[in-house]
Amino acid sequence: MKVTERRKLDLKQLILLLVSAGIVLSVFSALMASYRVHERAFIKDTLASNQAYAEKLAEVTELFLQSLNSQLRVSAGHIAIHFEDRNAINAELARLLAQTNSFDSLVVIDAKRKVVSAQPSSLELTGHTLDSSLALPIELQAPHILDPFISPAGNLMVSPTFPIFATDGTYLGFIAGGIYLQGDTILNQLLGTHHVSEHSYVYVIDEDKRLIYHRDNKRVGERVVGNLAVNKVLRGESGATETLNSQGINMLAGFAPISSTGWGIVSQRALTSIVAELDLTHKNVLYSTLPFALAILCVTLIAGFVIARPLAQLAQNVSSLSPRNLRCIDQTPAWYFEAENLKSAILNSSEMLGQEIKELEQDRKMDPLTKLNNRFAMQLWLDNVKTMQYQFSVLALDVDHFKSINDEFGHAVGDDVLCALAGVMKKNARCHDFVCRSGGEEFLIFMPFVDEKRAYSIAERLRVAISEHPMPTQRPVTVSIGISSWPMNRKSIKDTLEMADKALYQAKRNGRNKTCQAQAHSDAANNDVAQHAV
Repeated sequence: MKVTERRKLDLKQLILLLVSAGIVLSVFSALMASYRVHERAFIKDTLASNQAYAEKLAEVTELFLQSLNSQLRVSAGHIAIHFEDRNAINAELARLLAQTNSFDSLVVIDAKRKVVSAQPSSLELTGHTLDSSLALPIELQAPHILDPFISPAGNLMVSPTFPIFATDGTYLGFIAGGIYLQGDTILNQLLGTHHVSEHSYVYVIDEDKRLIYHRDNKRVGERVVGNLAVNKVLRGESGATETLNSQGINMLAGFAPISSTGWGIVSQRALTSIVAELDLTHKNVLYSTLPFALAILCVTLIAGFVIARPLAQLAQNVSSLSPRNLRCIDQTPAWYFEAENLKSAILNSSEMLGQEIKELEQDRKMDPLTKLNNRFAMQLWLDNVKTMQYQFSVLALDVDHFKSINDEFGHAVGDDVLCALAGVMKKNARCHDFVCRSGGEEFLIFMPFVDEKRAYSIAERLRVAISEHPMPTQRPVTVSIGISSWPMNRKSIKDTLEMADKALYQAKRNGRNKTCQAQAHSDAANNDVAQHAV
């Protein structure tokens, strides 16, 4: 009877299948991981970029409004001297209107709400007494920007004003400049050019949630409700968030308030444009990766065949052994010399690999510049704290004027300063304190079983030690410190870190080189502090 022998895969075929599958799966998983990482990075960068742009635009708009105020102040002083001379007033308004394109119209109104003069003359407002229901800054007798309103000519506009006083201090009235919110105006030119692409745009909202600038002029004057970015910026906050706009599109929005007017500027970009850009990028990455992946596959297969040849020879030699020895091989796979050596090599290699992994794991938890713990290590430490539920205080440190150090001495000296600061912190920390670098020039020190009072004393001692430590800049370097403790009023660890961060920025506002302690407040008080901090 003929026995049919079952064909089995040989070692070379196994290597071919395993290596091919391994490389394909590795490339696929690497591309997928890269896509997710880049997606988060794109979103984070876009949010940061939009926030920075909104803040810069708010600053520029603030300066523009201050410039308008200065122009009106000069004209108000000239008009006060010639308030009874209508020709002189007309001439001054005509001069200001011709001198700059900041205003679309100018009017002078006396204390009885009567229009003394108006330019351009086509407005035909001179001599008219304005309705008492209009909210005019007559009672304020101070510079003021009127809320957006419909002008007698039917234009939506805002109007900065400046009071007019006689030389003896008598209030005579005010001068008002009109700026149209629709059409080709200087304010629209200031706000209209965005920094990214056609997928990004800016809009400005007033205190009543009305659009006073939008790239679509038809939407100016429309009220915006249910928008997270709008709600936050009108509370005086500056930041960035993902939100749903009025058309139901997911947007990445950065926002900043204009403090003098109560307006808010929002710079946003559609999330879909980020995804489309990311898809295109990863297609290019895939096309660029494929030739290298194929080359690596070929090289790996050749190397695998070379490595398999001695084992194949060993298997051939083993097959010539007696049946008794074959049974021994079946029962004891590592009975022969080569297998025992290979087993020992694998064990030794595994031990060495474990040590390397341990070292790599340690490096993963360490900031490469300062050799302090990094944010990853901090999260592991906080997870342990949350599990063990023991008390700690945290110091949030930030280097004062660090940007000026980099600008004046260079980034290399800035890095040396950070390393020196790390050395001072490690020297002053206890053995079980947790010191980490949380950002560029920001550090956190967690002190287990230390209450707020003792933490303040430690923080002050550390602050003085840093200010007295010799630095590469050849001049003192100072830090501002914020303190918070956990648990405090049932706050979460995240809230505790945020309170320490707020205390740090309070120390900055107090003049730097200060230590501030977080205070426990009610929710309403916390909201109030957050608004003032912004």
